[in-house]
Amino acid sequence: MLNFNDWWEVEGSWVEPPNTRRGGFSGVIKTVVNGEVVYIKRMENHLYHSLRYPFGLPTIMREVNAIKHLQRSGVVVPEIIFGDAIRKDGQWRALLVTKEMKNFLSLEDWYKTGAYQTIEASVYERILKEIASAFRKIHLQKRQHGSCYPRHIFIHYADHIQAGFIDLEHSRRRLTCAQAKNHDFTQFGKKLAGMPKDDWEKVLNWYEQLA
Repeated sequence: MLNFNDWWEVEGSWVEPPNTRRGGFSGVIKTVVNGEVVYIKRMENHLYHSLRYPFGLPTIMREVNAIKHLQRSGVVVPEIIFGDAIRKDGQWRALLVTKEMKNFLSLEDWYKTGAYQTIEASVYERILKEIASAFRKIHLQKRQHGSCYPRHIFIHYADHIQAGFIDLEHSRRRLTCAQAKNHDFTQFGKKLAGMPKDDWEKVLNWYEQLA
């Protein structure tokens, strides 16, 4: 089994250009380890602060906790292979390694590539309903996604239909389901990224029917 230092040294291709800000670093690579496609998120001095952690904790650990919580609650999320943080000489390093969500496609790519145009009407409707159901599940936990955009919602519709979430580093608990819902839906509605407004309205309507 690979340890923290082993995972840190694994090479791969950047999913997108890494972010460098406030003396910190954050980036995700895609690679193959032991014949399996994995995503490795690396962070240096990338912290969040809260009442519980006034001096800061690596943001990755918030994502690890969010994924584990949602997985226990039946929400479709990436499977964690490794997740940990270490502090050395006053500097934080953190890692999150997840398995590829095989046969899943981001909602953004589904629309931008035109894949949605090849789907039967009945299946199309079931996909939108499953998206509404996925949102309902996460909000029932009084948890907001926090970075709620079509590129972070993944769907599967080959042999069965599923919808789930990736990139949960900004996820957080709220006092009520309504607060979580309002944050995510306001954020999502501002950037549909190719999703027809009528489809988004259908998701909202089905969500309310599940409430």
